[in-house]
Amino acid sequence: MQEAGTILHLARSGRLILKSNSELVHEGSILIDEKGKRAGKVLEMIGPVNAPYLSVQPFSDRTEKTAGAKLYLGEDEPRALGRRKFPGRERPGSRGASKRSYVPQPSRASSSSRSERFSKRS
Repeated sequence: MQEAGTILHLARSGRLILKSNSELVHEGSILIDEKGKRAGKVLEMIGPVNAPYLSVQPFSDRTEKTAGAKLYLGEDEPRALGRRKFPGRERPGSRGASKRSYVPQPSRASSSSRSERFSKRS
């Protein structure tokens, strides 16, 4: 297991802040604990490039006594962000989707112009 970093503290947002030890960690990486249990997902990398901090969304609510614990890079590669499949139907907005044709609405035709309507009121 490749060590990803050490947990520094729990932020007010509920995220774990880690000091990164690895250059292989990137946004979207899944981190595991010593037992091999999924601990969280890296949402942001902040700080200097040569020594970044990781903002991790934990998968569990039990994060009170985690400061000082080491997390490791998970074996499985994360899924591509933003790519969802719609089984049984085409994706919304795809080229093959049925397009609604533009049907112009009938305009409100009036027998008199606007200036004529306002002059009749007085």
